[in-house]
Amino acid sequence: MKKKYLIFILVYLVSLNALWGQAKGTQVTETDSTVILQNSKVRIEFPKSKTFDISKLTLSGKKLISNKGYNTIPWTLTYKGPQGENPVLSPSHGEYAGWLKATQNGNKAIAFKWNIRLTYKDVVPVIMTVCIPDDSELVYWDIQAGTPEGWLVSNTQFPCVTVTRPDDAKLITSAGWGAEYELGYPQEYTSSYPSVTGSMQLLLLHNSDGAIYYSTQDREACGKDFKAVVDDKNVTLLTDIVTSEGWSNHTNKTFALPWATVLGFSNSGWQDAATKWYRPFTFTTEWGSKTLASRNIPQWLLDTDVWIRAKGVNDTVRVAVNKAIDLYGKNTFVHWYFWHHYPYDTHYPDYFPAKADFANMIAEVRKRGCHTVPYINGRLWDPASDSYAALKGYSASCRKPDGMLYTEIYPTSKVLNTVTCPSSKLWQGIITDLVVKIQKELKTNGVYIDQIAAAAPQPCWATNHGHACGGGDYWHKSYRNLMDSLRTYHLEPGNILISEENAECYIDMFDLLLTVNSPHDGCRIVPLFPMIYSDRLITSAYTYSPTDRVNRGDFLYQTMQCFLYGSQLGWVDPTLLMKDEAKREARFLKTLSTLRKEQHDVFVGGRYMKEIIPEGDNPTIDVPGFGKMNVVAGSEWISSKGQKVRYYVNMDSVDHEIVLPNYKKIVVKALQGIKINL
Repeated sequence: MKKKYLIFILVYLVSLNALWGQAKGTQVTETDSTVILQNSKVRIEFPKSKTFDISKLTLSGKKLISNKGYNTIPWTLTYKGPQGENPVLSPSHGEYAGWLKATQNGNKAIAFKWNIRLTYKDVVPVIMTVCIPDDSELVYWDIQAGTPEGWLVSNTQFPCVTVTRPDDAKLITSAGWGAEYELGYPQEYTSSYPSVTGSMQLLLLHNSDGAIYYSTQDREACGKDFKAVVDDKNVTLLTDIVTSEGWSNHTNKTFALPWATVLGFSNSGWQDAATKWYRPFTFTTEWGSKTLASRNIPQWLLDTDVWIRAKGVNDTVRVAVNKAIDLYGKNTFVHWYFWHHYPYDTHYPDYFPAKADFANMIAEVRKRGCHTVPYINGRLWDPASDSYAALKGYSASCRKPDGMLYTEIYPTSKVLNTVTCPSSKLWQGIITDLVVKIQKELKTNGVYIDQIAAAAPQPCWATNHGHACGGGDYWHKSYRNLMDSLRTYHLEPGNILISEENAECYIDMFDLLLTVNSPHDGCRIVPLFPMIYSDRLITSAYTYSPTDRVNRGDFLYQTMQCFLYGSQLGWVDPTLLMKDEAKREARFLKTLSTLRKEQHDVFVGGRYMKEIIPEGDNPTIDVPGFGKMNVVAGSEWISSKGQKVRYYVNMDSVDHEIVLPNYKKIVVKALQGIKINL
């Protein structure tokens, strides 16, 4: 009895001690050789030495750093001086002044300090703060630095955190839907945000043990590059930022990075890390806080299931468009390219006059109960165009630090195009006039404005555009101001605005985002983006449909995946799809569009939960451009009303019997999809 009593007391005391340990929250403690920042979930140890380093990092019980010597350069700062000085400085260029206890946003932290000498008389501090909120599984990193009179910080790489390379690890970036890479070395992976290569602000490094989560919490969507630098032993995660000159405050002579970066580890894998940490962050942002219902998206767009991509204005296109409408019916969406006189990717923004008969073709489509938007580009200005000379387009062009223009050449046209600054009043006026003219003269259902949600911001050093020089939030906010103006004053009732790709900060600016550029050469597409945002936007397509013939097998795979991701289907050239050789593909698209029409309660405002590759009779085939893929795939969703459902699609020409998670067997018929309520 006494023994049982003593055991009870011992268990009670241990439990009480554990509760006390949790209650006391984050602590900063010291040993003779180490300073430790920890709570019940996170522990990070820094050696007391003449240089900064991290000796141990343990997140959620996982040891990510176990050796000293790899984290001595947590930051670099590039300064710009009054005489053109341009030093790139790291901790080795200054004197390490040690650490002290600090508070960051009410939470316990450690501040590390370096003194950097810019001139004989100008010694400035660099202060890096590492913080762990009481119950957090995440470590927060911040930085600020001194800026003497005439000096500013023009670039920073921060934070640079080197972790031990996990065995068999893979890297996930937020390119398009999400891209998973097998880690090669030596190798540097880059994801530019906000753009098609970086739709969100995170990197995920994962294996069977779990996932390392690295993310910035920037609610202003400033331009930045996320990088993973891989060698045989380590992976360094960092953010490379062209700063805004507005971040260097000349009053208090301090530069501060205006967001925190977080690092965490999930034992449950990358999906858990993304949904547990990144998804909640998105609801605190301007773009992620809006529901679909609050955005007044026209009902006809919510009811749309099939897109076709018309290219050109001629009888061949007209016949193909009408054949597609015959097959797919009312509310087929026609996205129209090559409607102006000049070749594609040339003479932007001089689109008018439209080709003869284009307005009549639009009228025919609308008469059949379908909808049309034409293509324009929202970013490029051809310096050889008439308008560039007449309107002094160079005054609206983005400028590099040396005053030169950003110039791009596209393979279709091989013509020079300049990148235009979205904050330019001249450019905003041009886009506004185009949107008004297209609607009034062509009677379209809105306008597709290319590249806005796809192309990364270009830092701009023009002094006449009304923004601070360099990077920052001006790119995203300038487009936001333009779209707000178009919606408030110029978009006709029931009409829509669409853009290319899915950079997160644009999801609430456009009624729909065309998502077709996800990389799949050398990587695997994973559903990272729909896991985060599927309940707050409408997308169309999956990846680029074939441009020569659609009966090789890749269009079947794309259509299957498009359906499973909840995206509106198709975005395919009807002159290819309506050929006799593509009857199988055309019917598959019809079959899935018919099924999709019954799923709007799921795909409009519902939430994508996970990808499913079912067991059973589920062979792989070699899909052109994608590699080995299973012929049957699935996805799990929660509808807007809370109903959990699963979908399975068979892209093969024969039936397959698969095994469900409950071990029940079910046949998915050839070129069909099924829904299962859970």
